[in-house]
Amino acid sequence: MLLKRNHSLYQTLVALFIGSIIFSASSFSQSGNLNVSAQNLKENNLQLSSSNQSVDAKDLSKVILDKYKPRVLEHLFNNKTIASNISSNSSIPAAIVVGVITPNGTQVSAYGNISKANPTPVDGNTAFDIASVSKTFVATVLADLVNQGVVKLSDPLEMYLPFNVTVPSYNGYKITLGDLATHSSGLPYQPSGWIVDKHYTTPQVYEFLSNSTFEDEPGTVAKYSNLGMGMVGHALSLKMGVTLEQLIEDRIFKVLGMNSSGIAMNATSISIPENIKPILAVGHMAGNESGLMFLPEAVQGAGAIYSTVNALLKYVSANIGLIDTKINPAMEETHSIRLPFYELQVPFPDPSGNESTPYAYEGLSWFSTTNLGTQIVWHNGGINGYSSFVGFNPDKQIGLVILCSCYFSDVPPIEMLKIAVPFLLYYPDTSPSLLS
Repeated sequence: MLLKRNHSLYQTLVALFIGSIIFSASSFSQSGNLNVSAQNLKENNLQLSSSNQSVDAKDLSKVILDKYKPRVLEHLFNNKTIASNISSNSSIPAAIVVGVITPNGTQVSAYGNISKANPTPVDGNTAFDIASVSKTFVATVLADLVNQGVVKLSDPLEMYLPFNVTVPSYNGYKITLGDLATHSSGLPYQPSGWIVDKHYTTPQVYEFLSNSTFEDEPGTVAKYSNLGMGMVGHALSLKMGVTLEQLIEDRIFKVLGMNSSGIAMNATSISIPENIKPILAVGHMAGNESGLMFLPEAVQGAGAIYSTVNALLKYVSANIGLIDTKINPAMEETHSIRLPFYELQVPFPDPSGNESTPYAYEGLSWFSTTNLGTQIVWHNGGINGYSSFVGFNPDKQIGLVILCSCYFSDVPPIEMLKIAVPFLLYYPDTSPSLLS
């Protein structure tokens, strides 16, 4: 059954900015009547920490941090519920780490602490939940297996699931791994009736899949689907006979030396490795600390990875060819434009100070934004307590990573995107109005 939807501008923006939230739709009541002023911030001894305490004017990571941090704080302190919580515990409910890579090297700047219980300042080695950026790792593994002839993008999903699992088909057409990885499977954003943070079993996820209805004809339009991309990771895990975490570890993390990266959950519960606990920035929602959100095993590829800025800069470095590894060809394959992504056709500031609307596309999981002369590749993410952005400009060989222990409902993702997308698209012609 095909379900038609008419998207208003508001719905389109919501699709972009909320699209990377992984099975999460929390709402918060706002109460209290407290105005937190700049003086309060000063009295709380909030300090900007950086990987280099003597930062020169060319430190782009600090420039971007200094642009993004006030937007985060403004949203947090305009929220009365959050302001009330801050008053009671004298701490900022957010930590931010920004990393920039160019052919000249890397720069990392940071703000905030790991948690109330652990006042250690965050830095490039602090771990965060990276949410939907996880999808790009699954896509890279997929491309790598395609290059090795192990799987094909044209393979039907049902080929890799147990024989008794019914995968919905469209007029006899069987959705493929390629459809799922480009968000063009026609499957919904998330299954109807899905309950946030519930510990579903794999058979229960199969049931959700079997009962899903198509929103569009497969292969015709890109519309974001957590269910779809989650099933790609699950299918590859079953094919290779190892957990998704082990698959990504073997094919990406170990290759790039991405230490302190992984999936902090098993099939039934959250399971944070002991060596990660002291360096894991605690997430925040409505001014309160929040635990990691559980994703069922069959959809963990949609957003279960944690990592650090320093590790992600290695990932970006390989993606833009600054280092040569055996997975570089697979990474390049994921960047290729495959479909327009109309949900991403939104305006961003350009160097003239005006807002223009670059073209938006979908690759293998990665988004692309172009101005018909420059292509940037990126993905953002959001899950309970965390927001993230990883992107790069392959031609200019620059990359950007932003990790924040703040949630979309508190700090809208547009605040991150309005800084990150123009920086990558227009650097070094970025005007002062964008980054001043």
